[in-house]
Amino acid sequence: MTTRIGLRSYPSGIWTAMFIQAIRSTGFSISFTYLPLYLYQQRHISMTLVGSIIFVSGIFSGFFQIIGGTLADHFGHRKMFIMFQLTETSFFVLLAVLIGINAAVWSIFLALFLVMVMGGMSAPSISAIVADVSQKNRLTESYGLMAIGGNLGWAIGPLTGGYLQGVSSYAWVFGIGALVTALSLIGTFYLPKDASVKPTEMLSKKNLKVFLSDPTLIIFCALCMLFYLETAQWGSTLSVFTVDRIGFTTAQYGLLMSISGLLIVIFQYPISKRIEWLGFRKSLLMGSILYGAGFLSLSWVKSFIPAVGSIVILVAGEMLFVPSSYAVIGKISRSEDRAKNMGLLGLCATLGGSFGPLLGGLLLDKFPTKPLYVWGPIALPVFLAAIGFTVWRGYSKTEPNDEPIDNS
Repeated sequence: MTTRIGLRSYPSGIWTAMFIQAIRSTGFSISFTYLPLYLYQQRHISMTLVGSIIFVSGIFSGFFQIIGGTLADHFGHRKMFIMFQLTETSFFVLLAVLIGINAAVWSIFLALFLVMVMGGMSAPSISAIVADVSQKNRLTESYGLMAIGGNLGWAIGPLTGGYLQGVSSYAWVFGIGALVTALSLIGTFYLPKDASVKPTEMLSKKNLKVFLSDPTLIIFCALCMLFYLETAQWGSTLSVFTVDRIGFTTAQYGLLMSISGLLIVIFQYPISKRIEWLGFRKSLLMGSILYGAGFLSLSWVKSFIPAVGSIVILVAGEMLFVPSSYAVIGKISRSEDRAKNMGLLGLCATLGGSFGPLLGGLLLDKFPTKPLYVWGPIALPVFLAAIGFTVWRGYSKTEPNDEPIDNS
């Protein structure tokens, strides 16, 4: 079966990166899915403050993605990914310990900040590794496999975390999450060796000006930021909305997250194989519309089954959009700038994802009994992104009937 659908033809580095993503996402989704609930219910922190802390941490994490990408391009993608991963895991363990001893809230926020920053620095490296080893005509499919790896974790982690929280404590939830994440370090030994690194200039005023002078790259990343503003709503606004406002149990919320991950595991690969045929513009447009419609539909959700329907719509949009966005960056980037450009996309994604919890927290606090006033404003930016992808075609050379952009 794997031969018939072409899975064996992917380089081993793709499978290794997919394994690392699966283990990491399992560890993080076991615990971080419930972090807003822990802060809101156990430590009595308002959702506005929780969103503000995540927003500030995310801004720094996003800018550090540029630094992480630049370091990776300069010293080697594999080398820097391993270094960043070791540091991120260490801070994750520290966060689990602080929650376990009921430490001061400021120290938990500081540990969270450090985890997010190091995670941000590692993201461009692993994305660049995939682009380095992937066949150029299968780049979208390769990122689709990465999405499957990440969502294998989301199929397992939230449900596990919800069960653990029901029978033990948040300390155990975060401790086990940190332990599982540490297991991903095993995969780093099997990542492909860095090729002889072409010397690249570190960040300076001169090369930053060149870096930011590519209008195709900048406009594309800015439109993507509107989409990624929604992604953080899964673990912040949605958790409090379903558990605290609708009355779901934490296990039911975890099951929702697991369903989303399972859908991506099953359907992401066949959808990714069709994206190049469909075209990136249509994939990004349809993905944005579906994502916005999924969040907007939550305004009328009162029970579990309709919530599953909203999740299905959301996941369909995500499966179209996410691999397409990374594949476009991979196609328009020179090899020596690939991690840096992935870092810029990561910056925009993180800025959007960081502002999302702040927006969601403000709306939840302001409109506790008016779901449409919460999900309407949240869905609006991704509909604006859809309009942007409709009218702007600056990246049209990445479409399947054209030759990919070659800046080398």
